[in-house]
Amino acid sequence: MDRETLEGMRRFFSPTHIAVVGASTKNHWFANVVKNARSIGFEGGIHPINPNAAEVAGIKAFPSIGELPDGLIDFGVIIVNAKLVLKSIEELVRKGIRNVLLLSSGYAELGGEGLSKQEELTRYCRENGVRLMGPNCLGFMNFSDRVSVFTGGAVQGELIPGQVAVLGQSGASTEIMVTKILAKRLGVSLYATTGNEAMLTAEDIMEYLVNDGRTRVITGFIETFRDIPRMKRIALEAAEKRVPIILIKIGRSEKAVQAASSHTGAMAGNDAVMEGFLRQHGIIRVDTVEELVETAGIFSRCRLPRGGGLCVCTVSGGLCGLYADLCSRYGIDLPRLSEKTTASLKAVLPDFAQPDNPLDVTGSGFSKGLSEVIRILLDDENIDIIAPFSFVPESKDDVMPQLFNETIIPYVHSSEKPIIPMAFREVNDYARGYYHEKGMHLLEHIEDGFKAISHLIGYARFQKRFAPEGG
Repeated sequence: MDRETLEGMRRFFSPTHIAVVGASTKNHWFANVVKNARSIGFEGGIHPINPNAAEVAGIKAFPSIGELPDGLIDFGVIIVNAKLVLKSIEELVRKGIRNVLLLSSGYAELGGEGLSKQEELTRYCRENGVRLMGPNCLGFMNFSDRVSVFTGGAVQGELIPGQVAVLGQSGASTEIMVTKILAKRLGVSLYATTGNEAMLTAEDIMEYLVNDGRTRVITGFIETFRDIPRMKRIALEAAEKRVPIILIKIGRSEKAVQAASSHTGAMAGNDAVMEGFLRQHGIIRVDTVEELVETAGIFSRCRLPRGGGLCVCTVSGGLCGLYADLCSRYGIDLPRLSEKTTASLKAVLPDFAQPDNPLDVTGSGFSKGLSEVIRILLDDENIDIIAPFSFVPESKDDVMPQLFNETIIPYVHSSEKPIIPMAFREVNDYARGYYHEKGMHLLEHIEDGFKAISHLIGYARFQKRFAPEGG
């Protein structure tokens, strides 16, 4: 991405004064804009335009775009009937406003006349230097700069800035993704929805995220790519910068293809070909929001392993069998422990313990913590990742789990091998904050967690093929 485009995108996602055309007292859209902006800590101005109201949501309203102050507004939001949209954009241009979010629907998702209207809109914007997001989308939240131009109302939780970006061709679906990411305390850099993509496409925003310097992991809900050759170039650039791309890419079934077409006018394409493309270019495909969140969490907090050998450490023989089955299902190698490792473990575990992988430290063996066990496992050259069990604290007064976890935490930060703890109890909001403060990613849902570990191993292998000399 050239510097001029990069800076233009930065300005688009960081407006200081926002005009909202069609701000109404009769629906929730403008109220959502205000609520989201205040929740994220936006310190700029929001200027509603409504010819029939002196104020909207307690904010002074302007009767028309022409009445806006000159030289102040740097972003426009349009929430009017599709018949009035082009005229509204023309008036914004006359006021020098060329960054625009179009919420209105009634375009390519309808086909026929709607597609023609969208093409007319696109031509005007290109000819007049307008950068347009939408139509038929919800907007964006820029967590890094504390700016929100978002009309959705379903994002829940503390709006924590972080290094995980969320991109969606579906607004409501990605609201679920963002909510679950925030619940895990991962933090978000940018959340953007693109809708019909008359101008700004998923590829545009993905390329920006690869280059913005704030994003460590890109996640997305994708119905289609508009430009496959360009997406290939973006994927290769992301690989060079070690920015993993994790996507829910719908279109595995005929019903999903039909849903995408009716939603944003997208053509989902041949899924077998798409699957091959994603694998070849290191793009991680997941099937559920929960799998995406666990995978993003691991990638945002763990270094890449040197190899694919996992050691699972638990406190139950039954769970050893369950975990072994899950690892087999998702292609994760559980290498045999070396003779030296086995002998060392026997020296620190109860006499009746039988060291193996998965490792059952037994109900008596965990009483002194896992410090010695993890140290021994880290020295095994066959082991590249360790997934130990972790007792989850329910509150700050729940002392025993915290003392136990103190035997794990030093290795999480000092080891070159990823250490990814697994929850041994139900996880509440306090616990999620606790692990975030300790700098650990906790596998909360074990099956999705093993899928995420499999993706981490697969991406590490891709990186070795991509950069055999280590980059």
